[in-house]
Amino acid sequence: MGAPAEAIAAGLDPEAVVERRAHRLQPAFQATGMSAFVALVVTAINTGVDAQLIARWWHAWRLALPAAIVAAYLFRPLAWWVARLLARWSRPRAR
Repeated sequence: MGAPAEAIAAGLDPEAVVERRAHRLQPAFQATGMSAFVALVVTAINTGVDAQLIARWWHAWRLALPAAIVAAYLFRPLAWWVARLLARWSRPRAR
């Protein structure tokens, strides 16, 4: 039985279950993409662009990815707090 079937059986909205799961997984996927990009840029800057760049990048990314995923989940509450603070601060003022 998948998530939608379990949700229906429990009287929950299947789409709400999928949304909650997606919100929990989003930081990991974002950290994966960001760490891959940053590892590539930093590796290219530090060692140059040559035939071995992909091998060096792969090694750097394998080390960076777990740290990036842990950091994404650790800093998620702080990032959310700062984002909400800035959103409140930058909202248009009533005249």
